[in-house]
Amino acid sequence: MGRDRTKARGPPPMSFPPSRSMLLREVQDNMTEAVDERVKRYILDGTDQDLRRLLSISQESAEMARTVLRRVGVQEGWSAIDCGCGPLGGLAVIAEMVGPSGRVVGVDFSEPTVQKARSVASTLGLSNVEVVQGDINDVDPATLGGPFDLAYSRLFMMHQQDPVGTLRKIAALLRPGGWLVAQETLRTPPPRSHPDVEALGVYWDLAHRVMERVGVPYGAVEDLPRSAREAGFEIVGMSGQFWVMDPALGFDLHASTMAAARDRATQSGVASEQEVDELVGTLRAAGGGEYGWVASPFFLDLLLRKPLTA
Repeated sequence: MGRDRTKARGPPPMSFPPSRSMLLREVQDNMTEAVDERVKRYILDGTDQDLRRLLSISQESAEMARTVLRRVGVQEGWSAIDCGCGPLGGLAVIAEMVGPSGRVVGVDFSEPTVQKARSVASTLGLSNVEVVQGDINDVDPATLGGPFDLAYSRLFMMHQQDPVGTLRKIAALLRPGGWLVAQETLRTPPPRSHPDVEALGVYWDLAHRVMERVGVPYGAVEDLPRSAREAGFEIVGMSGQFWVMDPALGFDLHASTMAAARDRATQSGVASEQEVDELVGTLRAAGGGEYGWVASPFFLDLLLRKPLTA
């Protein structure tokens, strides 16, 4: 006789109620989808070209921000500050991660940008977000309601004339043991596409020459780890990444970034109006070409922590 291969039936598997962390993650996932959809509608309905560009950058880089913020263990109820938030920056991502019991403060030196950010936050239903006008380099910490658990910067440190001084100001806004997550773009490598479009490298180099002309040190982002140590931060993690976009969107974002720098490029003498306009035209035209992909600039991700003791 052959062996009976029928397996004995054991008791049914036990069912456990979902844990608090599982429920929180589900809520955050639902919030992410809802906020992402609202951002998309805001971009499509907007008429301000530069606002649409900045919101598109925030939307495209949102998952990149979530990934690095999860590495520092952002928790529900944390207080956070977005340095140089622009019209959205990391506000939506951080707001969803700290939850309704958390608090997010966005700071930007431009009053018109602050007004736009407040409008965007209201439209997106970010009730735990407030935006204030000020310069991180001289803002009074007491007016912001710190100290904060987390500071975040994206495309902010790359514009600072005194990186060490700015990092010290940010450190003063954090509690002992608080975190600074910086996501800043390197000068090299420049944005890429397939097939390669030379204008991407030309515009990226031009943009950095404009910043250097107004006093930003050469290699400011490349030297951020050294600047962070000098400012008193502990470097907990370092990594790098870029994201790949649909060619139509990617080339449009790069062209819009160059167009937004047109006045500064011409006023600083780095390029003529004709040179800038030709670059913008070349990049926009590439959006309708036969390209497989377009990449963002390469981001340096730094996870910095303020020491628990001075």
